[in-house]
Amino acid sequence: MQLSPGHYSTNVTVCLQAPEAISQVQLLVQELRRITLLWDELWLGTLVQHHAEISRRLQQLELEVLRVEDNASLSSADKDRLIAEKHRIILKPLVFILEQLHAITSVPPETPHEKWFQEKFGEYITDALHKLKTSWNPRRPQESWQPLKQLQSRLQQRAQKRSAYTIHMMDISPALAGLKDSLIAMPGVTSRSGTIITVSAVDNNIAILPTKTKPKKLVFHGSDGQLYTYLFKGLEDLHLDERIMQFLSIANTMMQRSSSTSESMYRARHYSVIPLGPRSGLISWVDGVTPLFGLYKRWQQRETATVSLRGGQSSTSVQGGNGPGQVMRPSELFYSRLTPLLKERGISNLDNRKEWPLPILRQVLTDLMDETPKDLLAKELWCHSVNAGSWWQTTRTYSYSVAVMSIIGYIIGLGDRHLDNVLVDLLTGEVVHIDYNVCFEKGKTLRVPEKVPFRMTPNIRTALGVTGVEVSVTLVGVSCFLLGCSYII
Repeated sequence: MQLSPGHYSTNVTVCLQAPEAISQVQLLVQELRRITLLWDELWLGTLVQHHAEISRRLQQLELEVLRVEDNASLSSADKDRLIAEKHRIILKPLVFILEQLHAITSVPPETPHEKWFQEKFGEYITDALHKLKTSWNPRRPQESWQPLKQLQSRLQQRAQKRSAYTIHMMDISPALAGLKDSLIAMPGVTSRSGTIITVSAVDNNIAILPTKTKPKKLVFHGSDGQLYTYLFKGLEDLHLDERIMQFLSIANTMMQRSSSTSESMYRARHYSVIPLGPRSGLISWVDGVTPLFGLYKRWQQRETATVSLRGGQSSTSVQGGNGPGQVMRPSELFYSRLTPLLKERGISNLDNRKEWPLPILRQVLTDLMDETPKDLLAKELWCHSVNAGSWWQTTRTYSYSVAVMSIIGYIIGLGDRHLDNVLVDLLTGEVVHIDYNVCFEKGKTLRVPEKVPFRMTPNIRTALGVTGVEVSVTLVGVSCFLLGCSYII
């Protein structure tokens, strides 16, 4: 990216006035970008991302091999030469991607983790790529891919271990681990006294969240003696999230200007977002909240443990894996119900969603909804209340928070509201939404389009209390919407 003369002049001036601070900030950003995706995460993510394309090309190659074999006009040598050429052409795009990735992870290691990866997988990957490019048996394309398939399996097994979710900063970035008493201002933090809080150290323990982009939970030690926790996300542009946080702050200001007591409860909980470029950034960690998926998973675990004590098997668990009664992921649970019904209809290709009959999808959804308690969230709010008055206040705050965020989400076209993106403070009842990447009706353009304006599923609705949606959300939501319209007019 080429800087304008004015921007370049500003950078030079700042560097001359505070060279040490600028050097430390550059080091922080550079090292954070290094740990965006570790080398093992990069290989696993690439193999998983291109899995469908790999399967399609291997099937295409197998069909081409059969056509050549059935051609009686070709000699055996011509067939071998033609099959080898088709093998090279069809797999060339995949080989190119993997060679580029191999070049990235073959440079001299700069951290202990990079050194470990090269010692553990370096020679294996080199040999696997060689076999893919020069297959000794082109008539069996699956065999040429088998080493890389085994690599994916090994990396997945390692990623699924609980120990893989924690790592030390000293292993992945010794430079950040050695950062002490820096001049870097604490990201997204403003002091009421006017003093600048700086980063005095970076905690050595890092938690890796088991999601697609493998975000890292970092802890910075502040010059004021406090700990500041952030979620470092890579492969995503957080500028939109930053703007949405500014919008929520403005919306709160608008709603708080009303003198009405009820309207003073209008509040959209937000947090600091600090983009570090077009593909990464820091997000302030929101303490004291629980993802709705956590409540659902704990119920699954309780259900599985109860049924196991009775000598049976829960409908939400599966035998094998790490032991009897292992909790099934939602996708596994969904397909475990869907697959037998599709086979009854004679549908064996599960990859083509267009062939799935709508009545079967509706039946699977209804069955899963009937098996899941509708009061999981309501009971959690009740259990976290010390008395009836506290429960009433928590439920009331929850109702207002759900209404405000539902209307704001509807206005900005917010999607991707799965259970990990909706968090609840069980002590106060406040709802916190995270990940605003799917915004401005983007959800309607997905392969499986989202058609609902906001999430109002049974557990969210039941926790609203006796009055339910009709009073709790409708009146508050309409008031919030009209309040916003009055400012616009």
